Amino acid sequence: MKEYMRVLSYAGEDKRLMPVAMTLLTFSVLFSVAPFFIVGVALNAFLDASVPSMGWIAAVAAAILVCLVLKNIFNGLGLDLSHKLAYKTLAGMRRRAAAKLMKMSMGDVQAFGAGSAKKVFVENIEEMELILAHSIPEGFANIIAFLAIILTMFCVDWRMALAGVVMVVVGMIPFAAMMVDGMKRMNAYYGASETMTRTIIEYISGMEVVKVFGQQSRSFKKYSESVYAYRDNTLDWYRAAFTWMTTYAILLPAALLTMLPLGVMLYTGGTLSLPALVISLLLGISVGLPAVRIVSFFPQFPQLKYKSQKIESMFAIPDMEDGSVTETDGHSVSFENVTFSYGGTDVIRGLSLVMPENSITALVGESGAGKSTLAKLIMRFWDVQEGAVKIGGVDLRDLTADTLMGKISYVSQDNFLFNASIAENIRHGKPGASNAEIIEIAKAAQCHEFISEMPDAYDTIVGASGDKLSGGQKQRICIARAMLKNAPIVILDEAMSFADPENEDRIQEALSKLIIGKTVIIIAHRLSTITDADNIVLISGGEIAAQGRHAELLENSSLYGKLWNAHIESMDWDIGGGKNA
Repeated sequence: MKEYMRVLSYAGEDKRLMPVAMTLLTFSVLFSVAPFFIVGVALNAFLDASVPSMGWIAAVAAAILVCLVLKNIFNGLGLDLSHKLAYKTLAGMRRRAAAKLMKMSMGDVQAFGAGSAKKVFVENIEEMELILAHSIPEGFANIIAFLAIILTMFCVDWRMALAGVVMVVVGMIPFAAMMVDGMKRMNAYYGASETMTRTIIEYISGMEVVKVFGQQSRSFKKYSESVYAYRDNTLDWYRAAFTWMTTYAILLPAALLTMLPLGVMLYTGGTLSLPALVISLLLGISVGLPAVRIVSFFPQFPQLKYKSQKIESMFAIPDMEDGSVTETDGHSVSFENVTFSYGGTDVIRGLSLVMPENSITALVGESGAGKSTLAKLIMRFWDVQEGAVKIGGVDLRDLTADTLMGKISYVSQDNFLFNASIAENIRHGKPGASNAEIIEIAKAAQCHEFISEMPDAYDTIVGASGDKLSGGQKQRICIARAMLKNAPIVILDEAMSFADPENEDRIQEALSKLIIGKTVIIIAHRLSTITDADNIVLISGGEIAAQGRHAELLENSSLYGKLWNAHIESMDWDIGGGKNA
């Protein structure tokens, strides 16, 4: 019940709809069993000496019709309200989940995983609809109706009522056994489901790599094993539950098995009247209807608990605390004795570095040295364990999130495009920008020409993640977006890594316009692109191994010289594996 109330809280003020829906559905169930009682009254009238008139018979038929009509009216009204409540709750949960992602550090987002996030946003939240719209309100209504029928049976004859209750108790035994077994299997079942979801996402996302490196068999094996594991868990659970389900489905509506022999014995013994016998037997038949529905209600609570805990596990991740400062003294970037650990391993160790305003600082080093980590620390994707990262002398942790993000434009090797028009993707840099502004920026970013050649020009939909565009086209649109934002700090994280020779010059020209008058941090493997940087910082093992201008580093740093020579040598080799002449 605690989890249920927590889930219902996401509906806000609309949670008041639940008791109304329950009340309406309760009336619906009561009207569905009322005809049994009416038929009992009618049969007793026929058993009397007097013969009922046609008018009386018509009145009985009309009463049954009214009950059936009211049953459907109340059922429709109740389900309408319960569905409104359910979807209000789902919307509230999804809004909360989206807001939570914005407040989490990127490290926590990545650790949570795309598969788990999809499970929360789509499956776990969506599965709440059935529980909230049907299982809980209908279950509650059937419990009330069940108790009302039992009470009526006791009012007619307590002995017959006890005989009917006995079969309900007996029918609940296999149901209880099924519940105990299901609780043991639930974690394994949902674990297999989550593993399958993650594996499918990985399989589809990595399809290009799988094909390029000929790993179809290995990747498909992992994919198929997760699917088969989920299938086996599901079928095993169904097989185990089938016997119990069949047993209680037979026993719960079978109150007549005990009531009929007892009733005949009491009637022949003269302690039970014929009208009381008839009414009791008909009520015994009717009690099975809500009883069977009730057993489908109780399993929803452990499922609600499990699914809500999965959702709440994301909400329980600590938020990154937002600061209150909205302005800085300039836009220099500095690291002051920064240590940062990820997964228990130090990635940055006691690093201090100043990146002056209106300067170009290049971060270079071997893969895994910590270059991209430094860039992401500037954007506060994570908080440092020791030291401080500052902009204009202000600790990032003291800045508001909007202030920080407003000061930084970020262009990486794998920028994301939304499945929207080219114009809307560029406009993300400055919401509200006019079409004229977008076209002007696109020209500066060297992408107006290819956009104009597309069938719908700036209204062209780029597809999921921009998959209708080439890598170079995507990159230039991302640069246009960053240029439109016009932030004072620009971070270029391997922005030229995947540029083909045809697009490299255009991208380089676009970048040169983006960085004018900015504080620029460049991370690059192609050292030839950063030889004119004001300061080149060589990172090794999360520490600064050397820094200075290109010529100084060539003279004073053997590691930089090694990287430079490797870069020059790679430029001299053609794709066939031989040196260019």
